Amino acid sequence: MHHSRPFSLRRGQRVTTTAAAVALTATASLLLSGAGSAEAAGPSRQGSVQRYVALGDSYAAGTGLSPQTNAECKRSSGSYPSWLAETYKPTVFKDVTCSGATTRSLWNKQGSAAPQIAALTKDTDLVTVTLGGNDLGFSDVLTTCVLAGLSTKEGTPCRDALLSSGKNLDADFAKLSTRVPDMLTDIKRRSPEARVVVVGYPNLFPADGSTCGSSVPLAKGDITWLNQATNRLNLLLEMAAYTKQAEFVDTSALFRGKDMCRPSSEQWINPLLPQTPGSAHPNLVGHLMVAHQVYKRLGE
Repeated sequence: MHHSRPFSLRRGQRVTTTAAAVALTATASLLLSGAGSAEAAGPSRQGSVQRYVALGDSYAAGTGLSPQTNAECKRSSGSYPSWLAETYKPTVFKDVTCSGATTRSLWNKQGSAAPQIAALTKDTDLVTVTLGGNDLGFSDVLTTCVLAGLSTKEGTPCRDALLSSGKNLDADFAKLSTRVPDMLTDIKRRSPEARVVVVGYPNLFPADGSTCGSSVPLAKGDITWLNQATNRLNLLLEMAAYTKQAEFVDTSALFRGKDMCRPSSEQWINPLLPQTPGSAHPNLVGHLMVAHQVYKRLGE
């Protein structure tokens, strides 16, 4: 085990603003100060992590961060799985996270990427997974919400537009409520000795539903609605983890007050505009903090 410096910037990773650099330094200090208790408890029931597999979508892949390690999947070495691997130094680290992945990507090819479940083996001892958001069409929903918010900041124009187009979020959640438990069952079957950690999604917007600046052009009611959808998704993931003897790491509280509507020096989430590959995704500090949250859980 190598825990003397569990999280630090690697060569090639840069923070572009002075304020962000200060935030990152503070984050690293926080991570280091919390390392002792987690190290004493041990990161897993086996006492160490030897074979780690990371499953998931863009929120696990570190989409928008550099340097990239896989262009097709927009996977980055700044992602929370990469920080965990940097900390635990497993003998085997398989990162098969991929931007755009749904629960179907667990069992089916995604472009040239093999089914994610193929990375699991009998002796895998740690699995992290962040999946479910794309099953709900979250990216398309956000695009619709931006277009609706450009015309008005009142009411819920995005929700109304989606309903009128036939989008049925309740039906999507109903499908996901069976797919996530099936996913965890298969992960457990493939890797029966592993600790399986389901990592939830951050809340992207202010909890009070307040509107934001031009970089987040959404109606007030839609911000509230989107927050409710994220909370509903996280609850579904948490309940599935509980019923399938997996573990759940909640990141929503972690990002409170660090959403995309905060000043840039306080953001852990990239704003919607200008549109980039990392829009509406955690930045480097956000991924570091998610890694620390998982790290703490593994020490329990």
